[in-house]
Amino acid sequence: MHMRMALWATVLLLLSVTFLAATASAKGVLDILREKGILSEEEYKQAIDEAREQEKKSIQTATEEGKKASKLPDWLNRTSLFGGIRFRYEGIFNSKLTNVLDNPDRHRVRIRARLGVGVDATDEVQGKLRLVTGDPNDPISTNQTLTDLFTRKPVSFDWVYITLSPWKTLGLDQLTGSAKPRFSVTFGKYPVPMFVPAGSELVFDADLSPEGIAESFTVWEQPSGLLRTVKVTAVQWSIKELGSKNATDLFNDTDAWMFGGQVQAQFAPTSDITLTLAIADYGFKELDTIARERNTNSALVITNSVSLFSGATRGGAPVSPASCASPFTAAGCIAGFRGGFNILNVGAQLDVPTPWKQWPLSFSVDDAYNTKAVTNDDDAVWLGVRVGRAASKGDLRFTYTFAYTETDAVLSVFSYSDFGRNGGTNLIGHFIALDYVPFPRVTLTLKNHFVNFIDRPAGFHNPTQSRFQADVVLSF
Repeated sequence: MHMRMALWATVLLLLSVTFLAATASAKGVLDILREKGILSEEEYKQAIDEAREQEKKSIQTATEEGKKASKLPDWLNRTSLFGGIRFRYEGIFNSKLTNVLDNPDRHRVRIRARLGVGVDATDEVQGKLRLVTGDPNDPISTNQTLTDLFTRKPVSFDWVYITLSPWKTLGLDQLTGSAKPRFSVTFGKYPVPMFVPAGSELVFDADLSPEGIAESFTVWEQPSGLLRTVKVTAVQWSIKELGSKNATDLFNDTDAWMFGGQVQAQFAPTSDITLTLAIADYGFKELDTIARERNTNSALVITNSVSLFSGATRGGAPVSPASCASPFTAAGCIAGFRGGFNILNVGAQLDVPTPWKQWPLSFSVDDAYNTKAVTNDDDAVWLGVRVGRAASKGDLRFTYTFAYTETDAVLSVFSYSDFGRNGGTNLIGHFIALDYVPFPRVTLTLKNHFVNFIDRPAGFHNPTQSRFQADVVLSF
């Protein structure tokens, strides 16, 4: 920026000098012609005015050409960078037992880095991609533990997607009288597009980036009145593509998908209170394919009810396939889930201002019920309250969350990764968090999870587990 300003100053100075010199030279010649009587006084003045006007036009033309030459390329003007860096200390402790084999205390330091690029090709075409740290085999965490003798840490593509909003191209702006796009289609790997109550990660972890297609349509939008917006979102996620079949296939599997949708409505009971309600249904297909992924991918967390090839069943705690090697049909390998997963999800969030601008109130509830579970452990609920905000320098925010997730209520491979020691289901807990913004774009967070099993799995202790996190986050 400073170099560009210096360049412009130099150009303007040269143009000014040139203008003065040219004007002085022309005036000198005209003075001689007037003195010799070749030009009358009127002709002399007219010639001077014409010379000055011509020089002004020359300077204006040169200035415009200079501006064109100094402009950034059009594609760069439509490109933006975003991201953030997080440093975390995390301690995992037990309230009654220490150094037990199934639950030892733990201390670790972790980082998370994100770097994204967004491109607005037109008003109707946008694209984004984002790189993140973390284990590329883990779908729900982008944390990277600092360990392994200073070895370099992996970076992977987290978002790669294109969003089309052909509102004007399809003539819908003329048909509806609304210039604002109300319809969009997203293709690729993207953040979860559905509404989620503040602070909830009941069904999908906040770091999950599903893959496939998502459609969004705003059915109703008004700036006033009780009902402000009604929005419908549909998703088709490709979870596992198996390729062509052949005679050596051990399982008669087909590709694993999730087909789902959500209806979201926002109400305004008063001019400054908002209530958002949403109901969704997520249907997972070919689930045994997903369950058997744990046989080869140790980064996945499965705590749902599964069957092993030995005929035994497991659930309620992380399943670690024993002596499971290719072709992955050994007795200790996972054969599949005991039941299915069709998750009915209802969420709500109430935002209430207070007389103090920095201390708004927010209440949330998120409930999930698996209609295809074969056990009675099919329900989950998260309740939350927030006081304050964390947007500007000096802001302070307090959050409390009660979380209760039964064994088969949600898919553990996609739900909250920091629930208890390993994440997953069959857990009940209380989370408290304090956020403070000491500098612009910097947030300090202290968070603690107090978690127990709902039903203690055989062979496990069940002390209250404390998972403490202290974060420093820089966002840009």
